[in-house]
Amino acid sequence: MYRLITTIVLLFSIIPAFGQKYSRSEVDSLLRSLSRSRQDTSGIKLLLALAEFQISKPGEFKTDLDSAAVYLDQARHINEKINSPEAEAHIALTGSSLARERGQKELSRSFAEKAVQILSKGTDKYELGQAYFGLSECYNYKDEAELPAKIQLVKKAADIFKQGGYIEREAYCYTALSQLDKDADTTLEHAKIALSLYRSIHYTKLQSVYDIFGNTYYRQSNFILSLDYELKALKAAEDSHDTTMQLCEINDHIGITYFQLLEYENAVTYFKAALITAQSFKDVSLTHTLTLNIGDTYIRLKKPREALEILQTGLKNFPVPANDFGTDCRYATNFLRAYINLNQFDLAKPYCDHLLNIISRDHLDKDQLLNIQVWLVNYFFVTKQYSNMHTFLVKNDTISRQLGFPAYISANNNWWFRLDTAQHNYKGAVQHLLVSKRIIDSLYTQNKSKQFQQLQVQFDTREKENQIALLNQKAALSQSNLQRADLLKNVTIGGIVLVLIIAGLLYRQNRLKQKNNKIITEKNELLQNLVREKEWLLKEVHHRVKNNLHTVLCLLESQASHLKNEGLAAVEVSQHRIYAMSLIHKKLYQSEDIRTVLIDKYIAEFVDYLGDSFEGRSEVHFILDIEPIRLALSQAIPLALIINEAVTNSMKYAFPDNRPGIITISMHKSGEQITLVLGDNGVGIGDRSESPKAGSLGLELMTGLSKEIHGRIAFASDSGTKITITFEQDTIVEGHYTSNGTDKSYFGH
Repeated sequence: MYRLITTIVLLFSIIPAFGQKYSRSEVDSLLRSLSRSRQDTSGIKLLLALAEFQISKPGEFKTDLDSAAVYLDQARHINEKINSPEAEAHIALTGSSLARERGQKELSRSFAEKAVQILSKGTDKYELGQAYFGLSECYNYKDEAELPAKIQLVKKAADIFKQGGYIEREAYCYTALSQLDKDADTTLEHAKIALSLYRSIHYTKLQSVYDIFGNTYYRQSNFILSLDYELKALKAAEDSHDTTMQLCEINDHIGITYFQLLEYENAVTYFKAALITAQSFKDVSLTHTLTLNIGDTYIRLKKPREALEILQTGLKNFPVPANDFGTDCRYATNFLRAYINLNQFDLAKPYCDHLLNIISRDHLDKDQLLNIQVWLVNYFFVTKQYSNMHTFLVKNDTISRQLGFPAYISANNNWWFRLDTAQHNYKGAVQHLLVSKRIIDSLYTQNKSKQFQQLQVQFDTREKENQIALLNQKAALSQSNLQRADLLKNVTIGGIVLVLIIAGLLYRQNRLKQKNNKIITEKNELLQNLVREKEWLLKEVHHRVKNNLHTVLCLLESQASHLKNEGLAAVEVSQHRIYAMSLIHKKLYQSEDIRTVLIDKYIAEFVDYLGDSFEGRSEVHFILDIEPIRLALSQAIPLALIINEAVTNSMKYAFPDNRPGIITISMHKSGEQITLVLGDNGVGIGDRSESPKAGSLGLELMTGLSKEIHGRIAFASDSGTKITITFEQDTIVEGHYTSNGTDKSYFGH
């Protein structure tokens, strides 16, 4: 039964010749460079790099290939002027890749041969090796007639890279050769050469090579050694942050190997990891394969409901193509098995009928046919359709003997035993049971022998690796001891000379340090005196400004006694505005920090003043919700004036007929942005019979002040009036503050 999962899953794939060489950011950089490039070989290289990017993008989209053709034509146009043979070869090689992607096989081969012919006349081994490898890509590894030529070209490329000393490319060629070989021993030989070459240059992205070892040992049924190499491949992929489909294939191979070792929980874990990668690349075929692998494994774990869930999700997200009868068969078989395990035979019947229709209509190979008929036998047994069961057991006997699989023959005899027992044919049941047991005993003996051989090979391999590592360590230790002795001798001589030089320098430095310390101490004392004097002067300035503003207030108050109506109101508004600025300066000279104002305490005191200024408004209450934020003078004064205008307007117009009301002020900071909200529950701006109209001095003043602090102001009238101002806090530095990238002095604003 275990062959089902391995006959459908792709165990390994040929590595692309060049792959996606450039990332999106690198391509953007190439495009920027192209706009500045000249009509020379550097421009041709940029154009060919962009063409390769379009050719090697995932999927085969006409627009990508057309873009590549445009870049290629531009490169040819430049080379017609400079006539560079090397550039002509590179253009031909890129043209070969483009033709291959378009399915133009003969044209692709012609271009590659032209590149080889040109580069063979030069001395650049790297480019010649690339050309031979590119030519090998023009031959199909699946075609038995073309495979030998492909192998010879890859070997030629490896030999040229070796001559030029390009070890990484030589190793890459041997990696490709190991995947072209049909013989497992030859595959392992080439993979070992590739691994040795990579290690000699300390190359760490070894996941492809380890994966080849794992696949080869899997094909030899050496599952223990296969798992060991596949786990190494996964670690190498994770260490190199590999997120390509290579990661998907490695996880899939690990899951398959765990499945063969009957460790189904581990198998599910790795199948799911592979499924995530396949879905991210929108690989429909591999997504179905992994979904079916997970469903099959859940059924083995006696978790049919989990199996049904993953199968239904897979079909919902990725419908099976109409011509993919193999995937269709696997889905139908897994659904049949899951419903049989749940004893939901009525739900299993449609899948049984579907499979009967497939085997009667489509031509299937014997292995596929046997796998389907085994589960039909299972269904007919649990539903007691013994006649149909007998028919398919006879068919399975014939196919299993033709295939020569002892496990299938044993399983079929076991089903014969169940049928004979159900029909009370106990003599026949005993005979079939004995045959099944004899085959199982034989397989058990073979498996034990194979497991022993696997363990012995694994032990021998690790023993040799340990011996090699030990010899390398000894050689490295001897070399290290020699180097240490030479180093110690040189260090001793050099140390004596260095000590004498250092002693002289230390004495000279000590004398200079004593002299400098005296100068620094004197300068520090002078600077401290200057700082204290500066702070005292600033406080005195703020104090005098406050006193001057207070004098203006007194003058306005004297003037107000001779005014009435609108004149009196205008003077009172001016008094409030001046008091707002006066209070700021008072807070500054009373604070230890003369650069900023603690806004919560300032607003509380200012609001008390405004409340007391409006007689007969005792029924209007204030609610304050203000964070303790420190603001520079450049922002504190505009905000104070905005608060003054808003509160004054609310006190005068929001509550007609002396009705009670509430004025709220909140101020909060989020990151560098501060939000001030001023609101009341009065009649609202639109409903006030005597409220200031748009364009009035108060509203214009608030709007202008908001712009001064680079903020945004919004007015709303819903169950009262709401004014919202948002702005970014100025960054305070020593002696200056910065607002929106502009450096300003406190006194120059």
